[in-house]
Amino acid sequence: MAQPMSTTQFPLPGLDVETFQKGVEKGRELALLAQRRVAAWAEENPGQVILAGLALGFVLGKLLFRKRATVLDVE
Repeated sequence: MAQPMSTTQFPLPGLDVETFQKGVEKGRELALLAQRRVAAWAEENPGQVILAGLALGFVLGKLLFRKRATVLDVE
């Protein structure tokens, strides 16, 4: 069997559960804040929300459902 080129081991930082829990809680708070702001925006400007949804759907459709490139034989 071939030996690996490098056998350097990097120490992994210790798992800090308290910091992880704080990060999860902060993420939840930010998600709720974003949800409230989008809901307020949708209530004030429903037409803009519809246009933004259509634009986002168009972009995502172009990115996710694009046709594969065809290979042309040039002789």
